[in-house]
Amino acid sequence: MAGGHVAHVNEYINGFRMHAAVPWHTVEDIYILVNIKEKHHWVLAILSFSQRCIFLYDSYESSKHYSAVLNVIEKLAVIIPLCLEHCDFYVKKGIHVENHPRYKDKDSSDMFDVLFQENLPQQPSGSLDCGVYMVTYAKCLSYSHKILATEFDPNALRTRYAATLWDYGARNQELNTQSDVEAPLRPPR
Repeated sequence: MAGGHVAHVNEYINGFRMHAAVPWHTVEDIYILVNIKEKHHWVLAILSFSQRCIFLYDSYESSKHYSAVLNVIEKLAVIIPLCLEHCDFYVKKGIHVENHPRYKDKDSSDMFDVLFQENLPQQPSGSLDCGVYMVTYAKCLSYSHKILATEFDPNALRTRYAATLWDYGARNQELNTQSDVEAPLRPPR
């Protein structure tokens, strides 16, 4: 669901929905922000087409928590391959499933592997910092930076993100727009 409109996963795969409006076959990875409602928690899932897996970045590790997260992520791992096949994704992406080392021993409808990433900065028990951690994981990974616990300060990050959101809102108000789709792109610096 986005903006009050329910869309089918295939609409996202083909690039008909989302702010970026980019078909999945034109990129290497898809970053998915996943809400674990049962735990009031957010995690980052990165769908890797070259590795045929979902890399999971979770800021809170515990045995009880693990099963709730895995339950939600496995649903994605099952439905995504079916949708990819239905949308002719593999043909559009140029992935030859019969020859590709990660695909050849699997049926195209088999669920993607789920790999929990380890040694990540962790939020303190009882804190509500999962969103800050998840967004920071996504930012670091999108720029190919390592996620270092020693440089991870949730309070400083929260302040930085608040300033960024304030600037975004002020710019939209100044341009009388409500979203990036309506706002002109900034010229490159």
